[in-house]
Amino acid sequence: MVWDVTFTCDICGKSKGEANHWWMAALGAVPCFEENGSTDTRQQRFTLMRWSRADSQTPDMYHLCGQGCAMQAMERFMTEGVIELQ
Repeated sequence: MVWDVTFTCDICGKSKGEANHWWMAALGAVPCFEENGSTDTRQQRFTLMRWSRADSQTPDMYHLCGQGCAMQAMERFMTEGVIELQ
């Protein structure tokens, strides 16, 4: 049995076709130590990766259809701390 997995851009909603100019992004926590000794573990790391069919199925991965949407994802992360707007 063959599974047909489709991907949709998390920024614009475009469906992935055969072209492979897609990117993936992941957010991660980086422990930052405050002066008072507490640890802040918010999502503070934005990682942009070239498309990988194997890694694209990771549940926490964001799918981006090209450079424009990758840049928009980074801008959202820099201003709002998230990629998908609610």
